[in-house]
Amino acid sequence: MLPRVYLAVSILCFALLWQSGIAGPVGARKSPLRLTGTCNALARSLLWNVSAVLEMDHLFSGFDCTQQNAEVHLRTQTVSACTPQNSKCTHSPVLNIDENECLQRILEDLHYYRETFRAYSNSELTRTVVKSIDELMQNCFSVSVMDNSPAKAFMDHQKSFQERLQMCKVLKGFSLRTITINRVFNYILSK
Repeated sequence: MLPRVYLAVSILCFALLWQSGIAGPVGARKSPLRLTGTCNALARSLLWNVSAVLEMDHLFSGFDCTQQNAEVHLRTQTVSACTPQNSKCTHSPVLNIDENECLQRILEDLHYYRETFRAYSNSELTRTVVKSIDELMQNCFSVSVMDNSPAKAFMDHQKSFQERLQMCKVLKGFSLRTITINRVFNYILSK
């Protein structure tokens, strides 16, 4: 009976290693995440900074940002890539997600939001949120060189009210995305 338990545990461990890419096949995609203890702290810091900016009333003068809808970047399909395949099965101790795909989608989202926020040319947004995104990307992902060129303007700077309204909606959407990022990091780094 005891050898069967060892065999079962060995098979389970190998399956978990295979899933996480440690014992993956030759030529398998390398994870874009550098697993360090600081990643969870950086992800929490990003969430905190986004939440703090959303509470700055002077950035959204003329309307109540809390009453606005969130606008989420959907092209990367981060939520579907990071949702466990067997999440409805409560008896399974192992959640089945493609970590590489999920992390790649998160990295794409971070690039998108970084450039979008840089385009607003708002010093408070740059000093807090963009800086947190940069720190997360540089310390937790295999990003070699950060692009420090001037951001392309995504917003029409002639319409400041519309720009502030759009910034509010995008920030609220990014706030939701940072919750997903925190959950994914917590899951991956706790294994």
